[in-house]
Amino acid sequence: MQKILFLVLCCVLAFFQYELWYGKGSIYGSYLLKGKIQQQVDANNLLIERNNKIVDHLEELKGSPSLMEARSRRELGLTKPNEILVNFPTSNKNIESN
Repeated sequence: MQKILFLVLCCVLAFFQYELWYGKGSIYGSYLLKGKIQQQVDANNLLIERNNKIVDHLEELKGSPSLMEARSRRELGLTKPNEILVNFPTSNKNIESN
């Protein structure tokens, strides 16, 4: 009788150990979740840094009308009244001369 009781207790202990290490909410699952959380924190930090740069750039544009004008002329090709815009096509191919 004692042997059977001992075996039952060992099985119960083994079951609890299995649940502790591999079951729902286990130590291994917690370890994997910590890794995923760290990856997401790193990704969030990169996005926060990018957003801060964009906000700084927008503040810079708000404060300088001449900078906004220069950028709109360069990127959008805007012109002032009575001004002529001449665009020269650029070639991406390298031409070798002999």
